Amino acid sequence: MRTTFVGAVAALVLMTTAACGTDVPDGLAEKIESNCPGLLKPEPVAVITEGYVVSEVNLVEVDGCHVFVTTGKKAISVGIVAYPSPEESERLTPMLCTSGVLDAKTKSCEAGAPDGELSVHAVAGKWNVRVHVYEVPVTDEVRDAVQQIVEDLRNSDKTK
Repeated sequence: MRTTFVGAVAALVLMTTAACGTDVPDGLAEKIESNCPGLLKPEPVAVITEGYVVSEVNLVEVDGCHVFVTTGKKAISVGIVAYPSPEESERLTPMLCTSGVLDAKTKSCEAGAPDGELSVHAVAGKWNVRVHVYEVPVTDEVRDAVQQIVEDLRNSDKTK
Protein backbone atom coordinates (compact mmCIF):
# COMPACT_ATOMS: atom_id res chain seq x y z
CA MET A 1 0.00 0.00 0.00
CA ARG A 2 2.79 2.43 0.90
CA THR A 3 4.58 1.85 -2.43
CA THR A 4 1.35 2.52 -4.31
CA PHE A 5 0.79 5.78 -2.38
CA VAL A 6 4.36 7.00 -2.99
CA GLY A 7 4.06 6.11 -6.68
CA ALA A 8 0.74 7.93 -6.95
CA VAL A 9 2.16 11.03 -5.27
CA ALA A 10 5.20 11.00 -7.58
CA ALA A 11 2.95 10.70 -10.63
CA LEU A 12 0.77 13.57 -9.39
CA VAL A 13 3.81 15.79 -8.85
CA LEU A 14 5.10 15.05 -12.35
CA MET A 15 1.70 15.75 -13.92
CA THR A 16 1.32 19.00 -11.97
CA THR A 17 4.81 20.16 -12.91
CA ALA A 18 4.20 19.40 -16.57
CA ALA A 19 0.82 21.15 -16.54
CA CYS A 20 2.23 24.31 -14.95
CA GLY A 21 5.33 24.52 -17.16
CA THR A 22 5.50 26.92 -20.06
CA ASP A 23 5.50 25.28 -23.47
CA VAL A 24 8.33 26.25 -25.78
CA PRO A 25 6.73 27.76 -28.90
CA ASP A 26 7.52 26.19 -32.26
CA GLY A 27 10.73 27.52 -33.73
CA LEU A 28 12.05 29.14 -30.53
CA ALA A 29 14.55 26.38 -29.74
CA GLU A 30 15.94 26.58 -33.29
CA LYS A 31 16.27 30.38 -33.15
CA ILE A 32 18.14 30.18 -29.86
CA GLU A 33 20.41 27.30 -30.83
CA SER A 34 21.33 28.80 -34.21
CA ASN A 35 21.90 32.34 -32.94
CA CYS A 36 22.99 31.99 -29.31
CA PRO A 37 24.49 28.53 -28.86
CA GLY A 38 25.56 27.85 -25.31
CA LEU A 39 24.21 31.13 -23.95
CA LEU A 40 20.47 30.47 -23.68
CA LYS A 41 18.09 27.56 -23.45
CA PRO A 42 14.54 27.81 -24.78
CA GLU A 43 12.63 26.97 -21.58
CA PRO A 44 13.50 30.05 -19.49
CA VAL A 45 13.16 32.28 -22.56
CA ALA A 46 9.66 30.88 -23.11
CA VAL A 47 8.75 31.70 -19.49
CA ILE A 48 10.05 35.27 -19.74
CA THR A 49 8.41 35.95 -23.10
CA GLU A 50 5.12 34.18 -22.35
CA GLY A 51 2.30 36.09 -24.03
CA TYR A 52 4.67 37.51 -26.65
CA VAL A 53 6.08 36.09 -29.87
CA VAL A 54 9.87 36.01 -30.13
CA SER A 55 10.72 37.60 -33.47
CA GLU A 56 14.53 37.71 -33.29
CA VAL A 57 17.38 36.16 -31.37
CA ASN A 58 20.74 37.79 -32.08
CA LEU A 59 24.27 36.96 -31.04
CA VAL A 60 26.05 40.07 -29.78
CA GLU A 61 29.77 39.68 -30.34
CA VAL A 62 30.90 36.30 -28.95
CA ASP A 63 29.51 36.32 -25.44
CA GLY A 64 26.16 38.06 -25.60
CA CYS A 65 22.66 37.51 -26.86
CA HIS A 66 19.54 39.65 -27.35
CA VAL A 67 15.96 38.38 -27.66
CA PHE A 68 13.34 40.59 -29.32
CA VAL A 69 9.57 40.17 -29.42
CA THR A 70 7.19 41.10 -32.24
CA THR A 71 6.51 44.51 -30.72
CA GLY A 72 10.05 45.30 -31.89
CA LYS A 73 11.26 45.67 -28.33
CA LYS A 74 14.17 43.90 -26.71
CA ALA A 75 12.89 41.45 -24.08
CA ILE A 76 16.09 39.79 -22.85
CA SER A 77 19.78 40.60 -22.93
CA VAL A 78 22.37 38.10 -21.72
CA GLY A 79 26.09 38.62 -21.53
CA ILE A 80 29.13 37.06 -19.90
CA VAL A 81 32.44 38.70 -19.09
CA ALA A 82 35.56 36.83 -17.95
CA TYR A 83 37.63 37.90 -14.99
CA PRO A 84 41.14 36.55 -14.35
CA SER A 85 39.89 34.08 -11.71
CA PRO A 86 36.77 32.90 -9.85
CA GLU A 87 37.97 34.86 -6.82
CA GLU A 88 38.11 38.08 -8.87
CA SER A 89 34.62 37.40 -10.21
CA GLU A 90 33.28 36.92 -6.67
CA ARG A 91 35.05 40.09 -5.53
CA LEU A 92 34.08 42.34 -8.46
CA THR A 93 30.58 41.16 -9.43
CA PRO A 94 28.88 42.54 -6.29
CA MET A 95 30.19 46.00 -7.18
CA LEU A 96 27.81 45.97 -10.16
CA CYS A 97 24.76 45.53 -7.94
CA THR A 98 22.57 47.83 -5.91
CA SER A 99 23.15 45.98 -2.63
CA GLY A 100 26.86 45.47 -3.23
CA VAL A 101 26.48 41.90 -1.93
CA LEU A 102 25.94 38.54 -3.60
CA ASP A 103 23.11 36.37 -2.32
CA ALA A 104 24.86 33.47 -0.57
CA LYS A 105 22.53 30.85 -2.08
CA THR A 106 22.38 32.04 -5.70
CA LYS A 107 25.69 33.93 -5.94
CA SER A 108 23.72 36.64 -7.71
CA CYS A 109 22.40 40.12 -7.03
CA GLU A 110 20.17 42.71 -8.68
CA ALA A 111 21.54 45.80 -10.33
CA GLY A 112 19.68 49.05 -10.69
CA ALA A 113 17.15 48.96 -13.51
CA PRO A 114 14.30 51.22 -14.57
CA ASP A 115 10.88 50.43 -13.11
CA GLY A 116 9.40 47.32 -14.63
CA GLU A 117 12.77 45.90 -15.66
CA LEU A 118 15.07 43.40 -13.99
CA SER A 119 18.86 43.27 -14.14
CA VAL A 120 20.74 40.44 -12.43
CA HIS A 121 24.48 39.85 -12.13
CA ALA A 122 25.85 36.49 -11.03
CA VAL A 123 29.09 34.60 -10.64
CA ALA A 124 29.76 31.58 -12.84
CA GLY A 125 33.31 30.50 -12.09
CA LYS A 126 35.59 33.23 -13.40
CA TRP A 127 32.68 34.75 -15.33
CA ASN A 128 30.26 37.54 -14.53
CA VAL A 129 26.83 36.75 -15.96
CA ARG A 130 24.40 39.58 -16.67
CA VAL A 131 20.75 38.96 -17.50
CA HIS A 132 18.50 41.96 -18.17
CA VAL A 133 14.75 41.69 -18.77
CA TYR A 134 13.01 44.57 -20.55
CA GLU A 135 9.41 45.39 -21.44
CA VAL A 136 8.07 42.21 -19.82
CA PRO A 137 6.18 42.21 -16.51
CA VAL A 138 8.60 41.02 -13.82
CA THR A 139 6.84 38.24 -11.91
CA ASP A 140 8.17 35.55 -9.61
CA GLU A 141 8.16 33.21 -12.61
CA VAL A 142 10.32 35.65 -14.58
CA ARG A 143 12.73 35.98 -11.63
CA ASP A 144 12.94 32.17 -11.43
CA ALA A 145 13.56 31.97 -15.19
CA VAL A 146 16.39 34.50 -14.90
CA GLN A 147 17.96 32.37 -12.16
CA GLN A 148 17.54 29.34 -14.46
CA ILE A 149 19.45 31.19 -17.20
CA VAL A 150 22.22 31.85 -14.66
CA GLU A 151 22.29 28.17 -13.62
CA ASP A 152 22.29 27.04 -17.25
CA LEU A 153 25.27 29.31 -17.94
CA ARG A 154 27.11 27.99 -14.89
CA ASN A 155 26.77 24.52 -16.39
CA SER A 156 27.55 25.63 -19.94
CA ASP A 157 30.76 25.04 -21.86
CA LYS A 158 30.82 28.83 -22.34
CA THR A 159 31.80 29.37 -18.69
CA LYS A 160 34.09 26.38 -18.18
